[in-house]
Amino acid sequence: MNVINLDSGDRVFTHVKNSFIQKPSWYYSMSIAATWAGVGSLMVGIQMAQNFGIVPFLFWAIGNTMACVVFGIFAPMIPKVREVFRSRPMRYIVGLMCVFQVWLNMNGIHTIFRDTPMTESFGLVLAYATAAFFIFLLFKNGMIRTVLTDNASWISVYGIAAMLTIGAIIYSRGNMNILSMGLDPGAINDGIQKCVLLLPGPFLYPYFFEILDYNDGNEAGVRKINIRRSFIAGGLLFGAYLAFIFLLAWTRFNPVLNSIKAFLIFLVAVSTVSSFLYSIYITFGRKLGLAVNIALVGLWQFLIPMGVLGVWTLMASIRIYIVIGAVLFAICWHFTVNKKISGGKSA
Repeated sequence: MNVINLDSGDRVFTHVKNSFIQKPSWYYSMSIAATWAGVGSLMVGIQMAQNFGIVPFLFWAIGNTMACVVFGIFAPMIPKVREVFRSRPMRYIVGLMCVFQVWLNMNGIHTIFRDTPMTESFGLVLAYATAAFFIFLLFKNGMIRTVLTDNASWISVYGIAAMLTIGAIIYSRGNMNILSMGLDPGAINDGIQKCVLLLPGPFLYPYFFEILDYNDGNEAGVRKINIRRSFIAGGLLFGAYLAFIFLLAWTRFNPVLNSIKAFLIFLVAVSTVSSFLYSIYITFGRKLGLAVNIALVGLWQFLIPMGVLGVWTLMASIRIYIVIGAVLFAICWHFTVNKKISGGKSA
């Protein structure tokens, strides 16, 4: 694993790095929340509340909050699951899902500037520039840099989200959006469906498996912790962020607030793009990973018309079958191996 070489004069970064080495739990949790977020969390969340209603949004929010919790509890204990997801076929399948994640977040960066004075063209250029920057940066650096930058960016996300929510509520006072309860069967079914589609998502995040491995042992001397607690805390931290999204669904935006919202979504997307470009790197290796990252940026133009919700739905519909199949195979593999060992001992 690559670890960035720190300049001896960079006291602030050195202090933060040492804090992470001694007490990594909080940093892991923040990085988990930041990686899981993505642009879809805000844009799809607002669409869910406004288009389908409050109850479907709550189902979606529960699935989003519980996804990292479910992974944190079960991934370390399901036998053979890490070996299955590290196998060559699964590496390429998971790598393809990572490509979709990068496309999803690039679509979000592109789309969110549509309603700002900076225009959609600015979002297009910014999406390309962001991906290109992290391809260059993350090709050289490793886990510590990713965890620490996620921590800093996610603290900023909470601050900007609070500022945006307060500003939007003040601006919308007396002219709020009216949200339905969404109690008709079609809306509830859509909310439940999205909740279920969200739960297996983290199993296709190579970065999350990397956190499990890194916690087991690493060259940087980062202290081993109860990693389940970090994933549970990461899920709850993300749930707290969803409370801002729910409030924002009721509000209206002027050009200034739209610009702040665009910057917030960009900041959320940055953490997710960096983590998935890094995941592609660790999935395919240094040279092939670089080639895949460059290719996905070049091919992104063909996915732009699908929008954020379209790309997310396509990706989520595919991954649930992949995860269920891989987990079942891992469990069957475990029992087959144990049966052979027991049979050999009996003989």
